Amino acid sequence: MDNYKQVLSESLNEVEKYLFTTLSGHKIEEHVNSLCMHVVRSGGKRLRPRLALTAALALNANIKPEHMIEFAAAIEILHTATLIHDDVIDKAEVRRGESTINATDGNHVAVLAGDYMFTRCFLALQSLGSMKLFGAVNNAVSALVSGELKQLEKVGDLDLSFDDYENTIYCKTGALFEVAVTGLAVYTSQKAEIIEALALYGKKLGIGFQVVDDMLDYSSNSEHLGKTVGEDLADGRITLPLIIAYKSLEGARKEEFKNAVAQNNLDAVLSFIADTNALAQCKNYADKAIAEAQQALAVLPDTPYRQVLCDLASKAVNRSF
Repeated sequence: MDNYKQVLSESLNEVEKYLFTTLSGHKIEEHVNSLCMHVVRSGGKRLRPRLALTAALALNANIKPEHMIEFAAAIEILHTATLIHDDVIDKAEVRRGESTINATDGNHVAVLAGDYMFTRCFLALQSLGSMKLFGAVNNAVSALVSGELKQLEKVGDLDLSFDDYENTIYCKTGALFEVAVTGLAVYTSQKAEIIEALALYGKKLGIGFQVVDDMLDYSSNSEHLGKTVGEDLADGRITLPLIIAYKSLEGARKEEFKNAVAQNNLDAVLSFIADTNALAQCKNYADKAIAEAQQALAVLPDTPYRQVLCDLASKAVNRSF
């Protein structure tokens, strides 16, 4: 097991090759391919395929390497599809420091590009030939759509409960982390306790990750964040920093904060967030979720790959990849 870092590195390199191979050589789809390739090339940390590969190796289940690669790539393609559609919904013009497809080619093309990526995801899964795995990925896609709908329903609603917020971010983020780490366990028919433990890990990791992402919108800068600061506020998305700040205020101050949010007054909102120590409370919330994710892994065999999963959870919440 001393070569586990090399195994992970080589597997990730194969995923990277697969991502570009699956989006090339289709002349009839040349334009949409080039748009999607641009999004894939813009990078990201490939966290989801890292998780998929590491979780599979932690199972020690003798999964064929090509099946691991195909699944990990399918998850990253699925993630990319959701980002393209998210940018349309959010009217975002920048993603990872690059212009979005909707900004350069319009919403119509961007929606079709996202749809196309969904088809490439399911084509990548097809060679694994598992209806159980298809079902798991389909459930994740359903959750993703549900999360977006829930968020749209709650636009501007500062009375959002912690439970409602957590349920929404599970659907938006945690569900994809969950299927990334459980997919190959489902594929290889692992024991229920193993699949449940990995599912809890993915869910809690997704919650911690999304809380930090929501914090960054009020604590980072456009260059570091890779998107416009204050975008959540401008779009009426009520995230944890706003929920905590609102619940911490009383009387006239509560009303002033509500007005600042409604008027998209970022400077005033940032002042309220600072006064209520909301970001520090968010960090505690995220840290708790990550600790619960790591604790869930105790049922897995004690291997370097289990430790890598623990480390990835810590890095995800600290953005220290």
